[in-house]
Amino acid sequence: MNISPEEATQALRDIEASRVAMRSAFRSHRGHLYLWLWGSIWVAVSLLCWNGTPLGWRISGWLSLAGVAASFVIGTLQGRQVRSRIDKRFIAVCIAILVFGYVALPIALGPPHSYKAAYALGMLVWMQIYVVGGIWFDNYLLWVGIAVTVLVLASLLFLPGAFWACTLLAALVLVGTGSYVRYFWR
Repeated sequence: MNISPEEATQALRDIEASRVAMRSAFRSHRGHLYLWLWGSIWVAVSLLCWNGTPLGWRISGWLSLAGVAASFVIGTLQGRQVRSRIDKRFIAVCIAILVFGYVALPIALGPPHSYKAAYALGMLVWMQIYVVGGIWFDNYLLWVGIAVTVLVLASLLFLPGAFWACTLLAALVLVGTGSYVRYFWR
C-alpha cells in the first residue's frame, strides 16, 4: 500500500490531534484528583505525626482508609467520562510492588524500627508505583516518584530532625503536581 505525502501528513496530524484530545481528557478527568487527594492525606498525616504520638498514627490509618474509598469513588465517577481498558499487567505490577513492600521486605528485614521508618517505607513503596506508572504511562509520574523518593530518603538519612517537615514538603509536591497536571499540562 502506497500513501501520498499529503495522506501521511494528514495521518500524522490526526495522530497528534488524538494525542492532544487524550491528554486534555486525562487532564480534566483523571490524574490531578488522585494527586490532590493523596497529597492532602499525606499533608494531614505529616502534621498529625509530627510530634510522634500514637494517636496520630491511629488517625492516619483511618485517613488512609478514607483515601482508598475516595480513590475508588473518583475512579468510578471519572471512569464514566473517560473510558479506557484497565491495563491488567500494570495492576499486577502494582500488586507485586505492594506485596513485596509491605509483606516480603518487613519479613526479610524485620519490621521498621520507628514510626519515621515505617512512614518512609510506606511512602517509598508508593513512590515506586509512581515511578513504574511514569515509565508505563506518562513521565510526570516518574519525576514525582523520583522527587518524593529523594526528599524522603534525604530527610530520613541526613535530616532526621526535619523528617516530618520534609515529608510535608513531599506531600506538597503531590498537590503541586496535581495542580500542574490540571491547569498547565498539555
